[in-house]
Amino acid sequence: MNVLAIIPARGGSKSIPLKNIQKLGNKALIEYTITAAKKSKEINKIIVSTDSKKISTISKKIGAEVPFLRPKKFSQDNSPAMDVIKHTLKFLKEKQSYVPEIVTILLTTSPFRTPQMIDKSVRLLKNSNATCVLGVSKIKKEHPYRAFWPNGKYLKPLKSDFTKYYRRQIHPTCYYPNGMIYTFWYQTLKKFNTIYGSKIKPLIEDENNIDIDNLFDLFIAEMKIKNWKEYKKKIYSKSMKTLEFS
Repeated sequence: MNVLAIIPARGGSKSIPLKNIQKLGNKALIEYTITAAKKSKEINKIIVSTDSKKISTISKKIGAEVPFLRPKKFSQDNSPAMDVIKHTLKFLKEKQSYVPEIVTILLTTSPFRTPQMIDKSVRLLKNSNATCVLGVSKIKKEHPYRAFWPNGKYLKPLKSDFTKYYRRQIHPTCYYPNGMIYTFWYQTLKKFNTIYGSKIKPLIEDENNIDIDNLFDLFIAEMKIKNWKEYKKKIYSKSMKTLEFS
């Protein structure tokens, strides 16, 4: 079965200059995603869609294919992601006679995604009636039931009975897309003109989720790489000692 990974990585970024190739630890940010895709047991083709020659060169060295430079009309701040996906699939069909059965979109902004997570998403799709498998995390604090939206000069509650849900303990479980995984059947896109379709299967991931949107997110990711394992070890070690003498 042909399983394609598409990694969108345009050169322009306002939040972080050259975000996709900024260093995280001792690697370019995009390297984490390409490496995870290469180690996947399910993916057999990796395409980086970029408008940048520099990103293209780096991606090829790491082991991804970059068979084209993305046209400028698909590389603007407001360019829809769907156009990038469709452009890639059209190019592969017309120039390489390649049509995948399954496509997974891997954003470079999720560097802690593992090969196992990618494979799990593909297997979930294969072994269910889902049209898409979506990487999600549980909403824990900023629950939508407590949200407000601007209504003229004032704020209006998203839900009229919002005070009923003030306590976190009674919030209904909700999830948000965490940017790690978007895996779908090629036929889902053809049938629904969207990657989601009508049956979205969740792939829940909380601990490894850091979506790098701005410079502070990049800083947090850097701190995780440098300190997280030692910090957890220190905390658990202290806890065990406390239990021994309690």
